[in-house]
Amino acid sequence: MIDNYSELSGFVPENESDIMLRLRVLAGEIFKERAYAEYILRQMFPVTAEGTYLDEHAAQRNIIRKTATKASGRVTFITTAEEHGDIIIPAGTVVCTNGDMKQFVTDDEAVIEAESQSCNTTVTAAEAGGAYNVSAGTVGIVVTPVIGVDAVSNPSRFTGGSDAESDEELRERIKDSYVNISNGTNEAYYRSVAMSVDGVYSASAVGRARGAGTINVYACGKGTDLPASKLSEIEALLREARELNVDVRVFSPTAVDINLYIKLSVKAGYSFDEVADEIKTSVAEFINGLGIGRDVMLNDIGEIIYHTKGVETYKFLESYGSDTIITKSQYPVADNILVRSS
Repeated sequence: MIDNYSELSGFVPENESDIMLRLRVLAGEIFKERAYAEYILRQMFPVTAEGTYLDEHAAQRNIIRKTATKASGRVTFITTAEEHGDIIIPAGTVVCTNGDMKQFVTDDEAVIEAESQSCNTTVTAAEAGGAYNVSAGTVGIVVTPVIGVDAVSNPSRFTGGSDAESDEELRERIKDSYVNISNGTNEAYYRSVAMSVDGVYSASAVGRARGAGTINVYACGKGTDLPASKLSEIEALLREARELNVDVRVFSPTAVDINLYIKLSVKAGYSFDEVADEIKTSVAEFINGLGIGRDVMLNDIGEIIYHTKGVETYKFLESYGSDTIITKSQYPVADNILVRSS
């Protein structure tokens, strides 16, 4: 801009001059408007839109961003007293996991009866998020003091927790709505209805699963089963949306445990343990993120390992890991990912 002004006017303005000040202010305003125009241009298309603009694109396809949900499960309260009266555990009693202190709250009042040493009750996570789908045996601290209660544990994994749908996850659903067009009668329609429910990470629909006029729908969270209450919610929604004389049922897909043994060598200057931990985390995240009906291919996992910083060479132990074909009624779960020095 200064060069053009100098060429047209015949002189170069000094830095402290009024003309130079005006040129700089004008240049700043033009840059700001161009940047804003580029930003708006990105929001015009679902493949590049973000945030609320992406929500608007989703709404045009009758898709709503899913919100975060809370995990729930069952815990066992234990007393070591040989003789005691009824021990009442009030609703709202807080327990938490060992180590990372994730908190859960009892849904109802529970009682360890006089002739018993324990009782079971349900708890719900204090906050929403997939991180609260904790493994069995990780809850071990009673935060709210209850006289007579000495310990707590969770006999099984908690389920139902999910993060709010990210831009990329929502974008994939929008793109899928263009590729697999729902017409109210095909499998894509039933899958899209199931996928609209909060907490559902992956879903599939199988036509004629139990004969003519039947549809089986399978739904799960990210690397975890959904609670029975969530499956019932999906089924109720589908029964309202189904065609006449179509029998729709919703099931939890079968989890397929994926076990891998990876031989690894790292480059000089890198810690083997740190690289191995990063690989285990990345591979587990990839497998759990595949969802229903997505095959687990070693080539894809190899790409993740190869692009991990610090990796020199790697190989899979053939007798312990191979490609795994996943059907529309199954989903892969990272079970045991072993990384050892080669």
